[in-house]
Amino acid sequence: MAYLIQDITFYKVDDEGNEELNKDGTTKVYRIKDGIRVKALEYLTDEFDDDMMQEHDFWNGKDE
Repeated sequence: MAYLIQDITFYKVDDEGNEELNKDGTTKVYRIKDGIRVKALEYLTDEFDDDMMQEHDFWNGKDE
C-alpha cells in the first residue's frame, strides 16, 4: 500500500516571515490550481511508512 496526497494547502509570507492575511485577520490559504502539475510533489510520499503516519479524523478534527 502507498500513501498519496489527499489535499495540500499553502500560505504566503513576506521577507520578514509575516503571513499574508485576509481582511478579517485570518491567514490567506492557497491551493494549486486544477490541472497544474507540480513535479516536486509527485514523489513526496514515496518514502512514507506506517511508523511516520497518524490517522486523522477530519470530520471531528481529532487524531486517532
